[in-house]
Amino acid sequence: RIQSRQTNNNKGSLIDRVQAGLRSTFLPSGYPKTTPPGYLKYAAWSWIQDLSTQLRGVLATQRVLEGVGVGREGATALSALMNFLVRDGCGMAANLLFTAVASSSFGSDVKRWRLFADIM
Repeated sequence: RIQSRQTNNNKGSLIDRVQAGLRSTFLPSGYPKTTPPGYLKYAAWSWIQDLSTQLRGVLATQRVLEGVGVGREGATALSALMNFLVRDGCGMAANLLFTAVASSSFGSDVKRWRLFADIM
């Protein structure tokens, strides 16, 4: 019985840690006290817009490449998916990781981060 309680506690703490990690990655520090009402709804729609912009870019790139004769016509859906996962999916994940690590210094050194973003 003691071992099963410890297992349940470990699962709870893992779930709590994952939730805390997601909150700290996707929501501003101090949420919801430091944000206006409706921020979560705004953030969700912003994320959907960002995702659709990325997908549109992938599909446009695929069509341009097909237009110049690259790739097989029968493999277009699979190639678009792989293109998104490898190029844009990894890029988005790297952006999230970088932002989660470096975001605390963004406000104190805005000009340097703006220059860094422009160079990248």
